[in-house]
Amino acid sequence: MTIEERPPTQLLSLSPEKVVKAGTVVLKLSGIVKTFTGVRALTNVDLEVVAGEVHALVGENGAGKSTLMAVASGAMEPNAGSVEIVGQVLTSASPDEARKLGLGIVRQDPALLPHLTVAENMAIGVGYALAGSFKRAPAWAQAHLDPWQMGIDARSRVEDLSVEQRFIVEIAKALALKPQVLILDEPTEHLSSDEVQRLFRRVREVVAGSAAVVYISHRIPEVKEISDRITVLRDGQVRGTFHATDVDEQQIIELVIGRALETVFPPKGAKSGAIRTEDRLKVEGLRGNHFHDISFAVKAGEIVGLAGVQGNGQAELIRALAGIEPASGELLVTDRSVRLGSNAAAARAGIVYVPSDRHGEGVFMPLTVGENIVMKTLGSVSRAGIISEKRIAQVAHEQIKNLSIKTPSSRTAIASLSGGNQQKAVLARSLLAEPTVLLAEEPTQGVDAGARVDIYRILRDAADNGAAVVILSSDGVELEGLCDRVFIMSRGKLIAELAGDKVTETEIARAALTSTTMRQRAEASASRSGRFRSWLRGDHSPAAVLGVVILLLALIVGSSNGAYFSAFSLNNLLFLAAPLILIGAAQQIVVLGSGFDLSVGPLMGFLVVLASFFVIDGGNIFVGLGLMIAAALAVGFINGFLVTRFNLSPVVVTLAIALGLQGAFLMLRTTPGGIITTDVTDLVFARVGFVPVVTIVAVAVALLLEWALRRSRWGVELRAVGSRQDAAERLGINARRVQLLSYLFTSFLVMPTAVLLMAQIGIGDGRPSLPFTLSSITVIVLAGASIFGGRGSFIGIVASGILVAQILGVPAFLGLSGAWGYWLPGLITVGAAVLYAQLRRVRKTS
Repeated sequence: MTIEERPPTQLLSLSPEKVVKAGTVVLKLSGIVKTFTGVRALTNVDLEVVAGEVHALVGENGAGKSTLMAVASGAMEPNAGSVEIVGQVLTSASPDEARKLGLGIVRQDPALLPHLTVAENMAIGVGYALAGSFKRAPAWAQAHLDPWQMGIDARSRVEDLSVEQRFIVEIAKALALKPQVLILDEPTEHLSSDEVQRLFRRVREVVAGSAAVVYISHRIPEVKEISDRITVLRDGQVRGTFHATDVDEQQIIELVIGRALETVFPPKGAKSGAIRTEDRLKVEGLRGNHFHDISFAVKAGEIVGLAGVQGNGQAELIRALAGIEPASGELLVTDRSVRLGSNAAAARAGIVYVPSDRHGEGVFMPLTVGENIVMKTLGSVSRAGIISEKRIAQVAHEQIKNLSIKTPSSRTAIASLSGGNQQKAVLARSLLAEPTVLLAEEPTQGVDAGARVDIYRILRDAADNGAAVVILSSDGVELEGLCDRVFIMSRGKLIAELAGDKVTETEIARAALTSTTMRQRAEASASRSGRFRSWLRGDHSPAAVLGVVILLLALIVGSSNGAYFSAFSLNNLLFLAAPLILIGAAQQIVVLGSGFDLSVGPLMGFLVVLASFFVIDGGNIFVGLGLMIAAALAVGFINGFLVTRFNLSPVVVTLAIALGLQGAFLMLRTTPGGIITTDVTDLVFARVGFVPVVTIVAVAVALLLEWALRRSRWGVELRAVGSRQDAAERLGINARRVQLLSYLFTSFLVMPTAVLLMAQIGIGDGRPSLPFTLSSITVIVLAGASIFGGRGSFIGIVASGILVAQILGVPAFLGLSGAWGYWLPGLITVGAAVLYAQLRRVRKTS
């Protein structure tokens, strides 16, 4: 049954378990002070929120709203002051403790883990006890998602959801806690008007159940509609608390920006005479993902808006114009054809794109404000490829002054600026490129009232200077005040054009909503084919691909040499696969947690040499095996401790440890020695039929790890940290502990691999272990694991280990030179990486 066919779920109760009297203070912040590297973000802030109210918190970007709520939610430690939740003091900066006291939060940047499913995200967010077992979590999560009518499948990965759906997941997760205090930080930035009203209904249900809601938003009409009281923050200080009925929108804006607001929008091009006669941008018959048959023109000096119900192709269209999304048709800039699907060709034609995802696509966080501003025009600040810091400072200072960017200097890291000032820096970079066409997607998303006024002026100045400006915005007031014309999109087509006096919020909304029923039916039919595409992007599809490759390769080699299918040959193949499966599984554990271990090969060699002094005739086998386990755990602890405690690169740490281990085993045995007892080798070479017992054990270990990865708290937290560490920490997961344990497990799993190698070579020699580091990486790449962490499958490790063992034996059966033993793994690994990358680019609704 598809999501659309599922019967509607009855609204779940959102009333807190603990009932308090309306008017009781449920959140009290007293004397909160917070500073960052000498900058005071909050100064003696006092705030009281009572049960039964929606308390709005408004202010410019950088006013301290999100910082104050981070302190309230336990995500940040204040320098001074106290936090009380339902009468109990929050004793430490702990999101988990704040949650237990009754506080839930929906952040402006959702604390979601992209590689995990929706159900897993919600279970982690509310705690495992509330969600039930991992088996029941999907049904529990689905019951909380269905009332939103957003078509979200609890078993889908978060990375496959739209931005709007992700915010709904974050909101549903917070509401599932039935919190006494619910903080909503910019919850409507990515929601349509219908979704906003649905949210407001749920918010009213929360406060009706004796809880309180702290509502943070830049959208003043929404604040007036939903809130009972309003507190204004400016420059980290409270500027007043008011009943919502006692202040109007104009007064709130003036309190927020600290000055009288004469006008919000600059004069339009038609009134100022800025619109020229020539078409600067012309589109004919444009088609692409989610849009088709698009034709329009934009004149120099004109601002044109794109509007419509979200998800109807607007975002894909504007990105296609920028050359980021593939498209076909004709695109002309100043009557010259521009190659579609190439952002480089678009840039050469003078098209400049301002993305909506400011953090992900707009700014370069590690760089300074000045470096971000000149990034598109590096040629103007360099000579013979050498950058001039002085010239960067001059250019950046001029833009900072002209665009009123609030920053201590051009050398300040852009990550320290507020969202509005980061957006101004992106616009400064765009204007320096002297655009012929300026494309802006949600240019004021997450931006305060004061910064919005500045951004509107910047966009109008760009048009007045001769650019054709196209804006995608979900804000009808913004489109009405800024645009000369507005195109309405529905189901991927332009269905209406508004111009002149017709460009009003009412007309835009009316035109956008005329075909929503058809849109929903289209989405429902398209979703029925999504299950297979979802599987293709999943963790287990690589195992199936590898299985097919294994069978094809076996048929090809077997048809050339009949001995390939003999019991002796199959036994050798499976025996060679066992250590590859174990070492691949070991490497994958640490990679899943966003780590890496280059010491696995040398560790194997060190353990073999160490054991060769004891696991011999006349020696003590148990002492030898015990020392191997202890040494493996010690190396794992050292790796994990250095990486997590000092925040060092895992590549640097494990490379250093690898060199140390290599030196250690060469020092212990300058020449190979110590014959391994037959008691061990006979046990290792035991088999059932032609299947080695060690291969059965290796596969069993991999299957056990796969089960733990999906069904145990350890596995979910490991994937959570690897998926997105900052979000995992905000959800109360101890990322350092999880990563430390991953290094311990990895080294521990190297130990049985070392036993297999020891039995194979029969002597204390560490050198044959060194290639296993590269083999472990080959196995995890072939298995489709993400080397950046968060996703992978131990079932894929089994298939990959068998394939690598198979490839190593192919040259001998086909009479090829030994060089093919190196070329084949390389070629197949690169091919697999390309294939998996393409599979994961498949769009859910393509």
